[in-house]
Amino acid sequence: MEADDRISMVAVLIDQHIKEELTILQLSAWAGYSPGYFTRCFKLKFGISPMEYVKQRKLLTAAKEIAYGKRILDAAMDYGWETHSGFTRSFTSVFGYSPVLLRAFYVHDASVKGDRQLMEAYLKTTQSYLKPEELWQILCLTLKENKTEYDNTRLRKIYELAETLHEGEVRKSGEEYITHPLNVAIILADMGTDENTVCAGLLHDVWRGGYKKKISKEVDPVICEILFYYEEFERTHESHDDRGALVALSDRLHNMRTIEFVDPETWKRRAEDTLRLFSPIASKCADFRLRSELDERSIKFL
Repeated sequence: MEADDRISMVAVLIDQHIKEELTILQLSAWAGYSPGYFTRCFKLKFGISPMEYVKQRKLLTAAKEIAYGKRILDAAMDYGWETHSGFTRSFTSVFGYSPVLLRAFYVHDASVKGDRQLMEAYLKTTQSYLKPEELWQILCLTLKENKTEYDNTRLRKIYELAETLHEGEVRKSGEEYITHPLNVAIILADMGTDENTVCAGLLHDVWRGGYKKKISKEVDPVICEILFYYEEFERTHESHDDRGALVALSDRLHNMRTIEFVDPETWKRRAEDTLRLFSPIASKCADFRLRSELDERSIKFL
């Protein structure tokens, strides 16, 4: 087994033993390497140390349980923290907000919907092979559910522009290509982004496909600005505006949801890039649901 595959195997085993106390000696033994060599290989593959990766995976799994109603202290102790304050410090350093805020958000969400069972630990997912018009209706419904202010006529104009520019294009799944930007827009709407960011999600692929001049003439400058930031993020994995990063992250999430339609070698490369580059950024500029699903889909395809 090659070194790359051994490291991927350890990443999967970490998830399978996530509630146990894991040490660098145990992880390196799973890989069959010395601790020093294993640490170098792991950092080369994922960009962080093995134990930092373990900590982030424990926090992410604990966050999901907290969202479903588990007490913060109980979750902390289940995943190896001895105190509420220590867990809170670790959680905040990774996600940028406290577990108390996470719990408050989901309790509020459940109270608005009238049922704690309706609390979701994932972003909205659509069925495969829905028609574009069906996805358009889901997009509008999602915006209404989140009470996002938007101009239906303006948004429809952006959608129809994207549909025209993608005309004749087909995804590897056989679906019309416009279904991808529609799904990206739905993810953005479900995260509570504003109308301009949702519009940028509809146009993100045609923006990079050579239609910048046409788009710039037909849409508001603020949407073009977000698309510039999106392009910057795709090129450098850094952005001076979270809206551009969120478009890129939503694009990556939908591509990970449909990864089975590409070849296995692409699975591995895309999954590794997602864990190494996209997931940590998702923690800083979005709620944990995005990070959680990016990580879990990546591990599945490793």
